[in-house]
Amino acid sequence: MKPYVRFTASIYIFVSLFAALSISLNSIKISKDKTIPLGQTYSVLAASTSINSDRYVIYGFLPYWVLSETEYLQLDKLTDIAYFALSIDEDGTIRTKDRQGFIDPGYNKWKNSEKLHKLISDSKARGVRFSLTLISHEDDVTYSFLDCRGCWDTLYDEIEKELSEHGLLGLNLDFELVEADSEDGYSQKYSQLVNFLNTKLDSKFGDVFVVTSTLPDSTYRPRITDITSLANASDALFIMAYDFHRPTSENAGPVAPLFGATGLSYDINKMVQDYLKVAPAEKLILGVPYYGYNWVVTDWSTMASRIPGNDVLGYSISQTYEDVVDTRLKYNPSVMWDADSVVPYFTYYNYERGTVRQVYYENKDSLKAKYQYAKQNNLAGIGIWALGYDGGYQELWNLLREEF
Repeated sequence: MKPYVRFTASIYIFVSLFAALSISLNSIKISKDKTIPLGQTYSVLAASTSINSDRYVIYGFLPYWVLSETEYLQLDKLTDIAYFALSIDEDGTIRTKDRQGFIDPGYNKWKNSEKLHKLISDSKARGVRFSLTLISHEDDVTYSFLDCRGCWDTLYDEIEKELSEHGLLGLNLDFELVEADSEDGYSQKYSQLVNFLNTKLDSKFGDVFVVTSTLPDSTYRPRITDITSLANASDALFIMAYDFHRPTSENAGPVAPLFGATGLSYDINKMVQDYLKVAPAEKLILGVPYYGYNWVVTDWSTMASRIPGNDVLGYSISQTYEDVVDTRLKYNPSVMWDADSVVPYFTYYNYERGTVRQVYYENKDSLKAKYQYAKQNNLAGIGIWALGYDGGYQELWNLLREEF
């Protein structure tokens, strides 16, 4: 090849590579604190090196409404994925249609999502245990079902069918919204149900990992989740250690305060210590939120008072981690640190609405503190609500790698 031809070819190759690199970089957003989302075509499902922990459970819920985000899941950082969720009816059958007669969305995705079915296959191939979550979030349904002993057998048959169809060895039970005094017997019935299902599933499949989701205040409020008996009946308890503040709270504030915050009589530390009095540490999974809340507030003060909001001013809302980071990138506020609660927050002016808004959320620093706290207390591991809520941002995955 003549010299000038080689030179021309070299220039062409260089320009082509530079153009390709420019296109790739344009698909990646970079914030000032090095929060870097992956490109839309990047997938880590086929990562070659597994670092699943042999000691700690890393348990992530995968809601049906974020299946579009499965391309970002890093399976080598997880031990368990729990699909969320299928609902049950009073007779113990799995609900296929909602009250209006439309197909239940969780059931529809469970049966028909090719993405979900591929993820189940990929998870099993990578040694990640996949679970099915069953929920009962309606008081009347829960009461009627627990009173119907024959309906428990129906539910078992339904569960056995679903686990067999997908070759699964995991089940999560999430019964909420019921305040049950010990005298009325429903908390003990629920524990008996969990024990019944766990025993029968182990007899059928060998060893099914049965996890029960529990509310953070279950040790001192009359919940359906009696921690002592549930710890005996379950293989583990997933403590939903969040929502200490909600969009309807009078003030903005930490969603998951590790230690005492102003105006709060309860925090994660007190919660865990209460749990440890009635349940073994090796059965407790500390759930953490991959989300925060964004309040309309009166001023720029810490834990500012909430304004009820309206269609003009806007409303206090929940935001996934991805949404929070996008909000931060858009308005560029100063991120503050609540040293008491060990969480970040920021306040900003929404020019579109003419309102002051305040956001409390979790970042890699606050989550690191919670992970280290779980390890210091010899808990079974940590759990995530919810997988996919961080979108393509990488830092929370990197933290899991560093800590576990």
